[in-house]
Amino acid sequence: MQELLKVFWDIALWRRGPRDVPPSRGLLALAALCYGATSVGFSRLIDGPGLTLALERGAVDLGFTAATFWLCLAVGRRGHRLQQTLTAAFGTGTLVALPMVAVVLVADALGPAGPVAVAIKLLLLPLQIWGLCVLAHIVRVALEAPLIVGIAVSTTYYLLGYLLIERLLPSTVG
Repeated sequence: MQELLKVFWDIALWRRGPRDVPPSRGLLALAALCYGATSVGFSRLIDGPGLTLALERGAVDLGFTAATFWLCLAVGRRGHRLQQTLTAAFGTGTLVALPMVAVVLVADALGPAGPVAVAIKLLLLPLQIWGLCVLAHIVRVALEAPLIVGIAVSTTYYLLGYLLIERLLPSTVG
């Protein structure tokens, strides 16, 4: 397990790529479960919805992520890389989200509206940028494409995913 976490960490730091993830349906399922759980937890922290809405938002996030990578790999004629690419995306997505959850928990513990909490929440921006860069790297390696393609795909994925979730399942927080 420790070696697997190291692989995800190395992918997040651009030292490795999705091809370094062991091809395994079980591992893909575990990575998807962790990613989904993190998505649900983060949704509850940020948006404050009830558990049902957070579960629905997590399911949409998971499905949209899988569909995006399937489409990219299909268009790029690299469909045979889907399992490892999705596993890498879900695994690194979980790793990147964990410090984001910690930042929100610390900020909320200090009082969500206080100036210190707001300053702490500004740490979410570089973490989100890191997440986009990790996805750009995964796309770039999986498609054997220039970095600009990875950046374009990851940015489009992020924006469309946000819009899709907000359109289908709007936040209960005004």
